[in-house]
Amino acid sequence: MTAVPPNLTFRLPAGWRPVPAEMAGAPGLVFIGVHETPDAGFTANVTVGVQASAGPGLVPALAAEAVRRIEATERDVVVQRQDVLGEEPALGLGQQVTFTTDLDGRPVPLVQAQVFLAAADVEDPQRQVVWTITFTATAAQAPALAPDVEELVRSVRAGLPA
Repeated sequence: MTAVPPNLTFRLPAGWRPVPAEMAGAPGLVFIGVHETPDAGFTANVTVGVQASAGPGLVPALAAEAVRRIEATERDVVVQRQDVLGEEPALGLGQQVTFTTDLDGRPVPLVQAQVFLAAADVEDPQRQVVWTITFTATAAQAPALAPDVEELVRSVRAGLPA
């Protein structure tokens, strides 16, 4: 099991509020934030998760798996962009995925930005963990909320033990 750094910090921009991560029922989630103003019946959200790395190659594998999970339940799934961030051994990857979901019988186009960042494990600095930050919003609301999420991503700090 990978320990979540006790001093994980970030700034949640105005207009967002935290909700208990355990509400999602997804292993590895350490934070969920939701935007206060829904659009088309959808509440924009941002999640932060962490999981242990079994070695090199986990970041691209997690990115591919994230797309497969969306494809399993949604339609019109398109990876709009994928950018490599950094290099091994601290490889990161960012991708933007668009898809359509149904809310109350209506199709709603969504945008999901995913960032996968490798880092040293707090319990064993020789091992890696992968931090995943995911932002999901309607296609109409995403451009206005993207700066908030970029601010949150830039503010994430996970301290390591001394």
